[in-house]
Amino acid sequence: VAVAIITLLLLAHVFAGVIVVANVAMVLIDILGLMWLWGITINSVSIINLVLAIGLAVDYSAHIAHAFMHATGTRDDRMVNALGEMGSDVAHGAVSTFVAVLVTSGSKSYIFQVFFRQFFGICFFGIIHGLLVLPVILSLIGPATHRLPGSHSEGSSDVEMAASGKTPVQTVSSQAPNSMTDTNGFTTQAPNMDVGPPVV
Repeated sequence: VAVAIITLLLLAHVFAGVIVVANVAMVLIDILGLMWLWGITINSVSIINLVLAIGLAVDYSAHIAHAFMHATGTRDDRMVNALGEMGSDVAHGAVSTFVAVLVTSGSKSYIFQVFFRQFFGICFFGIIHGLLVLPVILSLIGPATHRLPGSHSEGSSDVEMAASGKTPVQTVSSQAPNSMTDTNGFTTQAPNMDVGPPVV
């Protein structure tokens, strides 16, 4: 419940928050299925790991949804931008978490065995739902962007524009002949092409 409330507040959109919370719930269901396959029972150790799973799983989904809500264009364009902006960070987070708990895989302690198996499920299912399932859902039924229709050219970087299939265009300013203004509103000084008087 606490994660749902914080997600709704930070995403600032009820439907986007519901999608993220549902995605986290699906990750937990997958982990419970994995626990059944591995014969892990519900006890104090597994419950603590399941609580930790909520915090880790929401991390994988919330970043993608947040980037999607702040991108512009069609749903597909916004999803491409969101994955380009946050996809690698989410993947690195999942891989680094898995590598961190990998040292417990050979332990003979029941606590560490359960810890490793559940965290394996958290990382695996979290990244599957965060980078595969959630992007498909958002590209199909995702909510509208938070940005205004004309804010793309003012606040977007060249990388975001390139990801959406657009290229930044430079135009020569009419007020200063030696300055150029790009689509982001930045003015740069053009090189001086005056070669001076001819030498006799």
